[in-house]
Amino acid sequence: MHAATPAASADAPPVKPALASPLNVPTTDPPLYPPTVPPVTMRLPFFVRLPDMIQNPIRVYAEELYSGDIFARPFLGQNMYWVTSPALIEQILLTDADSFAKSPWETRVLGPMIGNGVLTAMGASWRFQRKATAPLFRHADILGHVPAITRAADTQVDRWRSLAERSGQSGPIVDDIERAMKDATFDVIATTILAGIVPEEARIVKTADVAYMRHITWEFAAIVLQLPPWVWRPGKREMEAAAVQLRGAMRSIVARRRAEIADNIAPTDVVGRLMAARHPDTGEPMSDEMIVNNLGTFLEAGHQTTAQALTWALYLLARSPGWQERLRAEVRAVAGDGPIQAAHIEQLALTTRVLKEAMRLYPPVATVVRIATRQVELAGHRLIPGSLAIIPLFALHRNRGIWEDADRFDPDRFLPERVATFHRAQYIPFGFGPRTCLGLPLAMVEGIAILATILRSVCIEWDGHHRPEPVSAIVLRPRGGMPLKLSMIS
Repeated sequence: MHAATPAASADAPPVKPALASPLNVPTTDPPLYPPTVPPVTMRLPFFVRLPDMIQNPIRVYAEELYSGDIFARPFLGQNMYWVTSPALIEQILLTDADSFAKSPWETRVLGPMIGNGVLTAMGASWRFQRKATAPLFRHADILGHVPAITRAADTQVDRWRSLAERSGQSGPIVDDIERAMKDATFDVIATTILAGIVPEEARIVKTADVAYMRHITWEFAAIVLQLPPWVWRPGKREMEAAAVQLRGAMRSIVARRRAEIADNIAPTDVVGRLMAARHPDTGEPMSDEMIVNNLGTFLEAGHQTTAQALTWALYLLARSPGWQERLRAEVRAVAGDGPIQAAHIEQLALTTRVLKEAMRLYPPVATVVRIATRQVELAGHRLIPGSLAIIPLFALHRNRGIWEDADRFDPDRFLPERVATFHRAQYIPFGFGPRTCLGLPLAMVEGIAILATILRSVCIEWDGHHRPEPVSAIVLRPRGGMPLKLSMIS
């Protein structure tokens, strides 16, 4: 589905670009309005829309979310306020952050997998975990991961090359880019955050992750309908079993690392550094369960979100051959034929702009929810304690009152002079305020390095037919995966 803006020319299958396209010449791609989810324009009873919400929560987003500031719509006695005004979002997530707490929705959906880790914890527990985990994402340490990131990307390119050779085809091969990006980003996590994970644990984690996410929208529906957690719903047992398996694998990693530290192996990796962390007031270390919670958090936040950002970025480039070739020229100009290195990341400006625009159109996490803990005034609305403030990032990033030609793919929105005009809560794919995602720097470095490494060796093409619906299921993923045509560049 296209947005309302006409874009017939965007549907023509792209022509494979010539490899000599200059770096600094603007593209001649026709305007691209990639798939979105049409807003709801007719008020219907919620129960009529429930099947849509189970399929994809974005399908129940009202038209007002794409043009207004704040939209109140109570449901089953719950006060709900949908907010897409950057100024009001800043108030919720920064200025009055002490008046809003993480929603219990998040704990219910993610708690079985990640427990009370830094993503879901509140109060003193959150402050301790945030302080303990923040040093793991220092800029210098993140840049130190670049070799591992490029190796993971090169491994994926090698898989495609082998697939092309085995196919015996003279033309492009077809692969599911979403699956490939999940594999690549998991390889990064496995060699950095989860260093030391053994193959069987990796298999369990991957399988459990897929099983848990398969039925997640039923959990959303149960929450909205205010059903207690023990009530049966489709996929409930499968999700519970998957959570047990994933946490079991995390516990095995922690136990093995404990034994190594006891044998005087220095704790320089992430797990070891979490074990060495101490509470600033009491001097108490993190419990093993708290470490397991945070490893699960890093796995979900650092693996799934980056994979989806890359999936959508590669789809947009497949639909925009001119931009794809400009990025390829940039990579060659910056890194030549050698691997992407830490020093190259800041020089890859075009690649960065494309990644940011992909996360504007398809934010890795589509919605942020907060619950008022005391009475708050928001643009004339009085939020009493218990009111929900829902920030639909998918709609915020396409709000026609904020963004010019909001549904169009335009990486030049992120030219420095244009970014300087943004409200600071206008573009927030990683959240905003004190609880901004810790992994933001790692996600950007990883996304840039993987995108650059792939584009230098692979030409990505759209098949001219597949139009993926963006589905909000914790992360924003394409319904039906992301099959794209790949041609190896010798």
